[in-house]
Amino acid sequence: MNDPFSPPPNNLANDVTDNALSSDSNEQLFILNFGTRLLTAFTDKEILVDIALETLADFSRGKRVAIMSLDNKEERLDVDGVYSPAGSARPKASFPVEGTVLEKRMSQKVMSVAPLCVENEVPLPAENGQAGANRCLCLPLLGASFRIVGLATIEIPERHQLSFLEQQQLKILSTVLAISLDNAKLFTRIIHDSLTNLYTRRFYEIRLEEELAKLKRNGGCLCIILLDLDHFKNVNDLLGHLMGDEVLRQFGTILQDHIRKGSTLVSRYGGEEFILLLPDARVEEAVALANRIKDLCSDHSFGDNDRKLRVTVSGGVAFTDATESLSPQDLFQRADTALYQAKRDGRNRIAVWENPKTS
Repeated sequence: MNDPFSPPPNNLANDVTDNALSSDSNEQLFILNFGTRLLTAFTDKEILVDIALETLADFSRGKRVAIMSLDNKEERLDVDGVYSPAGSARPKASFPVEGTVLEKRMSQKVMSVAPLCVENEVPLPAENGQAGANRCLCLPLLGASFRIVGLATIEIPERHQLSFLEQQQLKILSTVLAISLDNAKLFTRIIHDSLTNLYTRRFYEIRLEEELAKLKRNGGCLCIILLDLDHFKNVNDLLGHLMGDEVLRQFGTILQDHIRKGSTLVSRYGGEEFILLLPDARVEEAVALANRIKDLCSDHSFGDNDRKLRVTVSGGVAFTDATESLSPQDLFQRADTALYQAKRDGRNRIAVWENPKTS
């Protein structure tokens, strides 16, 4: 099998040195610059993967492209995304690393080519292959301090010989991708609460400011739901903080499992308080969601196999629209006022802020 990664002959190197770049090369460098800028512009991993798949496919002319990340234990490669003739996809697939050809290709820390095998549209390196078959181009993803964070694999035609310029472009792209994925992972850790895996209060505050600004520009409405677990201090005092943490985790799961993904933002506001941000939601929708969460909480058996307990939650719903000009603090104060009313009325209930001007 010919090596597509051998250095260019000296006369080619001299030509590149002595002559101006061709218009095609200029165009390629412009696209490369644009692609790398895109990759560094986002901290959302899904967006990064989508951009990277398309960019790698364009520069390699590959039939299939996959991006895989090492899991936290560095034992498996989880598939982040795949580009194929059928389109982009996010298969729920992972592959073991230790003692495999994947480990061998990553440990080399350099771009290499291997025989190809394909599993669920994912191009993978193999130990052996047939003559004349397509091959697997392996791009180890090296993050900070040259630490391997994953692997990009590309199915390339058997007869396609990558030029020196193409090789360098792919090396640059893989380096930028690795660092961007590393940054995205770090950003994800920062904006998520370590106990419940919900968003942090600070991230909620940032998003709320964005949504209020959008409300002024585009109109519409916006709601928030402030939730507080009833008598939570008793759980910590009587059953211990480990049980309290378990209750918080399980309540966080209830919230995550019963919201509208992609639109509702759920955050742990602090302690046993949680807050939901619902852009473009009418107050009736927010109240219905809050009551559904209240009922799910009261029906749930919290704890572990040894100890079970019942916990209830109270909530306050606040709303605004484009006719007002509220600060984030003003909107929170409305929700907090409604929550206080729910607590005062006996807990395990949802209250809605009432405008004193209309009541």
